[in-house]
Amino acid sequence: MKTIMFWSYKGGSGRSVAAANVAAALTKLGKRVAIIDLDFDAPGLHHVFGADETPQFKKGKGIQHYLRGETDLDVVDAEVRIDLFTDGPLQRFGPQIPADAQLHYIMSSPKVLQVNPEKDPEVSRRMQRLLAFLEQKYDLDFTVIDAASGIREAYAVAADASTEMLVFFRWSRQHVEGTLQMIRYMGLLKEFGKTSIPFRLVASAAPTDRELDGLAPDLRQDLVRLKEKTRERIQQTLLSHEIEPAEVFHEIPEMTELKWRENIRVFAPDVSPYETLAQKLIGNA
Repeated sequence: MKTIMFWSYKGGSGRSVAAANVAAALTKLGKRVAIIDLDFDAPGLHHVFGADETPQFKKGKGIQHYLRGETDLDVVDAEVRIDLFTDGPLQRFGPQIPADAQLHYIMSSPKVLQVNPEKDPEVSRRMQRLLAFLEQKYDLDFTVIDAASGIREAYAVAADASTEMLVFFRWSRQHVEGTLQMIRYMGLLKEFGKTSIPFRLVASAAPTDRELDGLAPDLRQDLVRLKEKTRERIQQTLLSHEIEPAEVFHEIPEMTELKWRENIRVFAPDVSPYETLAQKLIGNA
């Protein structure tokens, strides 16, 4: 089983919407998938999946209760997990899913419950036991983890449990500088002989050609030049720290619909960039 952590240095990168859509796309492509919301402070996957009206969500329990040692795996399976395509909010798309494919959603409670792996070393071990339980019971191919942005408790829990990471960023100075800082940190870990998670970069909410074409020619040229200079800088930073692949792995264009409705769109007639990303992840499995 591959466990892929979706992470961003800054919020607003479209990470959670991407995590939900890529998980659904992997299922559409015939995989057995679990997605876990580890954004303890501001969980949002329930909105993307439309799960906020389900009986499980209304009970108020989340993965935090398990990680804090307040409940066990059987309760997580019965009251925190939702089988999204069988009897959950995505069941209308069930006919488009191959017979053996599944998508299990492990919720995070919207109540702010602190989970501190530094004070409680059992947190990481509980997370590992949860992954092993889900893999064995549902014969999973992939687990997708939506981790909170920045370096905080959820990052450590997710990083310890993941086999690789997708780092999301926007083509803006704050996002790029934070992402470069993370690349340098990963490079330092290698220099000191410490292990780090293999990661790939995903540029999210990128301006489309249509959007750029609507700008004045001089401004469009300036922005295109700025993006290419930024891309080169990212690649040079990756190369200097001997991190492969030394390029942006995937780019997701800005989608106007998702500015208004954060939802699952991989079942639209066109092939979305989320499905393309899922195909890339399968190809790298």
